[in-house]
Amino acid sequence: MKTDHTDRNDWETWKDEATRQSLAQVEAGLVISAGAMKAWAASLGTDNPLPLPQPGQ
Repeated sequence: MKTDHTDRNDWETWKDEATRQSLAQVEAGLVISAGAMKAWAASLGTDNPLPLPQPGQ
């Protein structure tokens, strides 16, 4: 499959597969909370930046 997604059928196939993979990750609990991401982002540029949050935190 092409990776530039210029063909509509390729694009729809890629999008459908990406959606299925994302839903499977959510069902498996492989998500990062909005609160963890906001805390991480707020810490960037400070003297004590937080590590990048990992799924399940």
